[in-house]
Amino acid sequence: MTGYPPVRPQPDDQVGAGGRPDRAGPAAASPTAGDTTGPARERTTAGGPARAGRRPVAGALAVGLVAAALVGPVRPATAAPDCAPAGEQVGTPSWAQQVLAPEQVWPFSQGAGVTVAVLGSGVDADHPQLRGRVGSGFDAVRGSGPADTDCTGQGTRVAGLIVARQAGGSPFAGLAPSARVLPVRVVDDRASGAAPLDPAVLARGVDWAVDRGARVVAVTVATDRDAATLRNSVRRAVDRGVLVVAASGDRGSDGNPVSYPAGYPEVLAVGAIGPDGRRWPKSQYGPYLDLVAPGVAVTTTQRGEGLVEAADGTALACGFVAGAGALTLAKRSGTPRSELVRLLTVTAVPGADRTEYGHGTVNPYGAVNDQLLPQARPAPLPRFRPADDRPDPAVRESRRIALAGTALALATVLVVCAVALTLPRVRRRRWRAAVAPAPARSTPPTDPGPPVQLFDDPTPGR
Repeated sequence: MTGYPPVRPQPDDQVGAGGRPDRAGPAAASPTAGDTTGPARERTTAGGPARAGRRPVAGALAVGLVAAALVGPVRPATAAPDCAPAGEQVGTPSWAQQVLAPEQVWPFSQGAGVTVAVLGSGVDADHPQLRGRVGSGFDAVRGSGPADTDCTGQGTRVAGLIVARQAGGSPFAGLAPSARVLPVRVVDDRASGAAPLDPAVLARGVDWAVDRGARVVAVTVATDRDAATLRNSVRRAVDRGVLVVAASGDRGSDGNPVSYPAGYPEVLAVGAIGPDGRRWPKSQYGPYLDLVAPGVAVTTTQRGEGLVEAADGTALACGFVAGAGALTLAKRSGTPRSELVRLLTVTAVPGADRTEYGHGTVNPYGAVNDQLLPQARPAPLPRFRPADDRPDPAVRESRRIALAGTALALATVLVVCAVALTLPRVRRRRWRAAVAPAPARSTPPTDPGPPVQLFDDPTPGR
């Protein structure tokens, strides 16, 4: 965002031909039908092998034309659905980037050497800010082919939050710009309707990503079906030391079902919060939730080119946590998965409710540096200022009535205490006044009496 320092290249930032990452490393081992990371095909020239094949090609074209004339007109192919439009230039800083402050983490780690698999709709590898950081990937829906294109833009947005680099005058960058993304398509973004997510396809994507050396698997989509195939794939990934991060889902206001694979205990489940630090109403929650991250009005990359300024969803929050995991792994090479989970959860900024916020908001700087305060409290996120509490009029009226009732009850208690202290004294005085009556005044006699002897007893009655 605005004010970011330029991202310095990391030691492993090697880019192969055509702007794609170099295929060396685990991702190049054991290619399958869906892995297109092998060497490019040799191009032929006009004087080479292509000349020898001209006559067979011409003959095949003639046969095809004759067959078409005999069969009749060919039906036009079904047009592909309209894809999401390209993004625009955005110059204002995103609140999410300000809160997570990746520029403070980059001096320590930029994610170099870590591969993050993004399971979603695919990733547009030709985006100017993603070019060279995204592999060909795998289309798990069809069982073969790459996933380096994206029609809906969902996977491209998540990938941008992880590995986007400053390019074309855009100051936006992802959390781990030196990491690599391995796209895995698990949803058919070319289908006319929103088909239910198949857990078997998810399991296939997880297995493929783990076999290609991904150290972090970000599952940006969710299903409410608990399937044995998906559960077994997640356990296999965990047994191999892979960090599996999953979005909790966007049905928090629609029954809030338990989503999978986020609901598995081995998975780091992530929910979404807004600029005020509160849970996004659509973000699914429950006791299985581990962390939250920005997922409302987030600026990130859009398919084609440019940025989208106000993207929502727990998938974006999942991308932020996956990026934080890549940063931590790059700084602490060889860190076991259990220790990585501890770093991400213990250093999180706590929320108000464990069920809705898990351990709290992810803190990339704290996780990378394992920075805790003396009382084992996490350091606060930089520049994080939750919005002021502004309840609606009904809440204010309820508070006013509650305060008035409390004051009335307090006054009643004071009156009762005063009566309790005064009543015993009143009873002891038998309801008489506290002041004694004045003494009676006697009238002196008019005739003087006999003299009184000094040592004689006075006459009775005198």
